[in-house]
Amino acid sequence: MAIGDPRSTNEPQSPDASRTGNATSLPGGALPRLEIAKPSPGTSAAKESLNDLLIEFGGSDTASASRRVSGEERSRRWAALLMDRTGIEGAPAELAKNQFIDWLAHSAEGILGSVQVFPDVLQTTRFWNELKIIESPLRFLKTILENLRSGSLTFYEAVDCIGRSFAWEEPRLFKWKQGLENLAGLKRWMPAFMHAHEYLTAAFSLNNETLDRLKESLLQSLEEPHRFLDPAVRIDFDNKFLEFKKNYMDTYFLLHEEALHVMGGFKKDEVKVDSIALRNLELLSGLPHADQSCLNRVKLLARWIQRNQCNLPVDQILELYPRCYCNFNPAARQHPASSAAQINVWIQEGLEDFRAVLRRCGNWILLEAKAQSTDDESLKQIFSLLGTDPMIPLKPLTVRTLKKVIARNSAEFLSEMRKSRR
Repeated sequence: MAIGDPRSTNEPQSPDASRTGNATSLPGGALPRLEIAKPSPGTSAAKESLNDLLIEFGGSDTASASRRVSGEERSRRWAALLMDRTGIEGAPAELAKNQFIDWLAHSAEGILGSVQVFPDVLQTTRFWNELKIIESPLRFLKTILENLRSGSLTFYEAVDCIGRSFAWEEPRLFKWKQGLENLAGLKRWMPAFMHAHEYLTAAFSLNNETLDRLKESLLQSLEEPHRFLDPAVRIDFDNKFLEFKKNYMDTYFLLHEEALHVMGGFKKDEVKVDSIALRNLELLSGLPHADQSCLNRVKLLARWIQRNQCNLPVDQILELYPRCYCNFNPAARQHPASSAAQINVWIQEGLEDFRAVLRRCGNWILLEAKAQSTDDESLKQIFSLLGTDPMIPLKPLTVRTLKKVIARNSAEFLSEMRKSRR
């Protein structure tokens, strides 16, 4: 049974408490708030109310409480245990009281206040049940603090009340204090937890079995936030998340670059627009009577690719958020990279159409070109264009030579071009 859980005792309230109304239950099963009534002749209402509160809180029974007298030495020892300050055992009473009040204020008000600010993602039934084990004694300490400040309790009486609430069992006290440390550690860890939660829930699936499996494992851990009260669980989660984040960043970055940086390569195996072939197509499309429909299709798709290029610092973005601000999704059906592959297909088809027409006119093209004293470099490019092997890059000077040759044989060239369009 948890420390401070009202269910830890089966004993009823004392008749005096019931009669005076000093212990009034708070909503939600919280510990009762101590309300000190005016003492009647020959009685101490404050002490009666505290005894009633201790019974409901889970302290010792009335008979044993009335027999147990807490000496100063035990009270000072327990104050030292509560505060983790061994020096308080020999300190003057007023100094010990002031230090004890400071500690109570930090524990009962400071820590108890921080319990209320945990994010919604932690608000599971199991988490709050675990939290109540720590929170209930804090509420009791707050009651003690209020009475100590008001003078209703002396320093020794206050420590005595706390000691009896733990049945003077030091292991029970240490277990609760360990819970306090775990709670404080969880509070400090909240920024890291929220970053991991936001990162994991927004991360894309990258079709990487190992990475996706690790992501699912971490997401499952987020469904059991009560386990994060254990420091070892937090450390294990942090290590796994850092492993996931590093591999996710590397994989996403490469997929992003392959898909959205396609107008010029930085890796041999990436799909990029063939800029040399595109330039050859542009030059040949400038020939007389040339069909420019293929070039127009290529340019239209190329403009779409250009609009969808992303030059954002994706590696820096991924440190904070698992998606580039362009919202690139590796699982999307169409990316510029796939469009680049389509452009290359169209370019090659357009070039082959031009080459087929020029081959049929090859005899008189070569004769005319030689007759015009064409330089060797341009002749080399024309031979490559009329052949069947991959083309070498064309120069504007070579295309100007072809235009002159075609102008002298315009009718023949136009006839061949028309045949190719059928």
